Amino acid sequence: MRTSFLFDHPSPCRECGKAAVKRTTTEWFMRDEEKPPYTGNLIVLKEQQRRRILWDGETYIQRYGYFCSLNCTSAYANKMVSTFER
Repeated sequence: MRTSFLFDHPSPCRECGKAAVKRTTTEWFMRDEEKPPYTGNLIVLKEQQRRRILWDGETYIQRYGYFCSLNCTSAYANKMVSTFER
């Protein structure tokens, strides 16, 4: 089970320090000529041939709680267990 946490700043991973990534949404289009110009309130981060990546300008996400990956989650848990067993 994955538990994502949202932040209002690029909060660092508790294990490796990697900053949280921007929480984005993606609009997909079938053909280039069908893609209308964007008129919403979100920030257009990237426009490619068949997709548009949007960001609200303030939300960041760590995909595994306070960690960037399952490897960092596992490494942190192992360090905590070894610390408490001493």
